[in-house]
Amino acid sequence: MKRGPRFPLMAKMLVWLLVHLAVLAAAFCLFVAWQLRLGLDSFLSGTAGERLREVGEQVASDLRQVPRSEWREILQRRQAALGVEIFLQLGPGDWIGGSPSRIPPNVDQRIKGFRRPEPRPGRGSPPPRDGPPADRRPPRGHDDGPGPRPGDGPPEEAFSGDGSLLDDEPPPPDREGMRPGPRGRPPRPMGDRPAASNDLRPRARPDFLARGAGGDGYWAGIEVPLFQARVQQPLHGLLVLRAGDISGNGLFFNLKPWLFGSLAVLGLSLLLWAPFFFGITRYLSRLSRATEAIADGKFEVRVPSRSDELGTLGSSIESMASRLDRLVRGQKRFLGDVAHELCSPLARIRTGLGVLEFSLTPEQQVRLQSIDEDVDELSRLVSEVLAFTKASTAPGAVRLEAVELAPLLNLASARECPGLKADIAIEPGLAVRADRHLLARAVANVLRNAHRHGGEDCSLHIAATRLGEAVELRITDDGPGVAPEDLPRLFEPFYRPDAARTREAGGAGLGLAIVRAGVEACGGTVRAEAASPRGLAIVFRLPLAGD
Repeated sequence: MKRGPRFPLMAKMLVWLLVHLAVLAAAFCLFVAWQLRLGLDSFLSGTAGERLREVGEQVASDLRQVPRSEWREILQRRQAALGVEIFLQLGPGDWIGGSPSRIPPNVDQRIKGFRRPEPRPGRGSPPPRDGPPADRRPPRGHDDGPGPRPGDGPPEEAFSGDGSLLDDEPPPPDREGMRPGPRGRPPRPMGDRPAASNDLRPRARPDFLARGAGGDGYWAGIEVPLFQARVQQPLHGLLVLRAGDISGNGLFFNLKPWLFGSLAVLGLSLLLWAPFFFGITRYLSRLSRATEAIADGKFEVRVPSRSDELGTLGSSIESMASRLDRLVRGQKRFLGDVAHELCSPLARIRTGLGVLEFSLTPEQQVRLQSIDEDVDELSRLVSEVLAFTKASTAPGAVRLEAVELAPLLNLASARECPGLKADIAIEPGLAVRADRHLLARAVANVLRNAHRHGGEDCSLHIAATRLGEAVELRITDDGPGVAPEDLPRLFEPFYRPDAARTREAGGAGLGLAIVRAGVEACGGTVRAEAASPRGLAIVFRLPLAGD
């Protein structure tokens, strides 16, 4: 049979292993590049940055709604809720509620390098603490017109007693629901004033995420706008967070994406390797079933072809089964031919003995009777060999039909076991699909063996059970039984369990071999089991006859 190009199994395994490793490496690199581009700061571009921005917005919103005297309490509540240490710096050395006890050098450098936006001059800018001297300020009276000059900031009444900027409240409406407009413009109705857009308000922004030098925790800095002035000028602070591990209680690093990514890689790996594994195991199971069939004497096995070492093994098993089939069939055919050739000499010997009997004296006739018994035994042996070879080598002569079990068992037990106690429990009308002659011979052989080895005191129990599309027929005796190690070999030709057993007691060893050959020719199976508490059970399994 012509086969395709051979691809060794080791090469297949190496190729799949390389593909697997390449997929794992690519997935790992992509995930790491997305999550850890250049360092821990790369977390800020992903979901960690969104979480820190949200925390900064919440803290800034809480602080903007209370006076500065309550900020420490707000920070403590947030610290308890988030599970990390929280500090707020308004300026160099200006910490709300105290500074961290120890700041690693690299984190301290990042905090000092934080650049707050420069205040833009205009209405609403807070008055600078360290502004230029009065003589350097531009004098009043230029083209600026009336109103405050750039850099002067809001009037002093715009700040509260604790230093926070007051919100810009519009003047109250008049009785007609009109608000006074700017100078030189008519008043406008209520509700016409455009609301300040939230999009224009400065938002919190994560500034850094770093690991403390020497393993001193993990630190994050968030730029937060704390005060909304009369126009749009906020005061920016730095919210510093510290955690003992990289997760930061879920703020710095979220384990879920890594877990989901690992599961996805594992699932992808299984999808890649599953066809390879299943292909090998499925083929090996087929080889195992083929070898089991060969061990049971079924040599017509076929194994699917492959282009690797497993395919070569399957081809070898097929070749071995074919050769064993030829050898066994040849052996059985040889036995049949020998038995057939012995029939004619035996017939002539019996005829000669019959003629010679009338010319012998009484003393000589006694010797002639012994010879006649040997010839009868040889004839029975030849008949058994012929029956065995016929059942084994001529399956085409088998005629399958519906055979009712109850009448067949009653007739066989009456012929082979007269006088023995036989308990037959078979459902009326239960039939199997078999060759009537072969099945009757097989049952007769089993009953004959039970009678021969069990003696006249042996009792039999015969029962049939329907099992789906099959029928199990069990013939049990309470004789001496057979050793457990001899049970698998009982159906081998010329095998007798007791090597010292005489031919008169044990026969030629073909009875159960004929049983097996006949039952398998009918499409069934037969096995031997030890009965309880003693004895032997022969179990037939035959196809159930159709309606």
